[in-house]
Amino acid sequence: MAFIQTDTYIVRGYETDANSRLSVPTLMNWMQESANRNALDYGIGMADLAKRGYGWILMRFRLRVHRYPGYNELVQVMTYPTFVEKFFIYRDFRVLDADGLFLAEATSVWLTFDTTRRTMVPLPDFIRAVQMPEDIIPMAKLPLKLDSPATSTDGFLQEQLVQFYHLDQNQHTNNVCYVQWLLESVGEAILQRQQLIELDLFFRAESRWNDRLTIQTAPIQDGQFTHRIEHVETRKEVLVGRSLWQ
Repeated sequence: MAFIQTDTYIVRGYETDANSRLSVPTLMNWMQESANRNALDYGIGMADLAKRGYGWILMRFRLRVHRYPGYNELVQVMTYPTFVEKFFIYRDFRVLDADGLFLAEATSVWLTFDTTRRTMVPLPDFIRAVQMPEDIIPMAKLPLKLDSPATSTDGFLQEQLVQFYHLDQNQHTNNVCYVQWLLESVGEAILQRQQLIELDLFFRAESRWNDRLTIQTAPIQDGQFTHRIEHVETRKEVLVGRSLWQ
């Protein structure tokens, strides 16, 4: 059986940013919550995987925002799986306002890992058996890779310690924490006067409690930035990405 998840959220005051718009971290938290609810219906939620020694990892994510809702607006988040392969399952998101108009859309790629060895594994058979909804038009598949940005001395560099409340149920850093760190790195002028319209991310490795990370952001042209998050000790890339603002 195939399932399409639709959840309704109301924008609360603590879910807006300083410009009284829905914050990007809140939007991503909603998407993750709706994705897990959809996975539960399929029997492939976080708890279902944990019983078998597996966990979910978000590997690729691309978000496009058309309009930011404000305080007390009703927002619908729809999500569903679109493709399944040996190692990857793809998932789309549609975000609508009360009139059914698009606020945002996103597509993503997920994989499973062995929670004991902390290594990627092929999708188990019970996940590969998932049926895709037939009455939807999937977004184009995301490329599985995103090139690392060139090293730059121009831009933002800051160290970040992973603390307890940055962790999710898989005992590693929540994806939304990374997003908040890199968005805040674009600088006051961008945050106050512009808004994010596109975010493209490649999660390359996990980080865990007490890891020290460096957040690196560099402008490439007006309103466009590259992002890299690395482990301080190993210099291993945790995340690379690009953002577009206007």
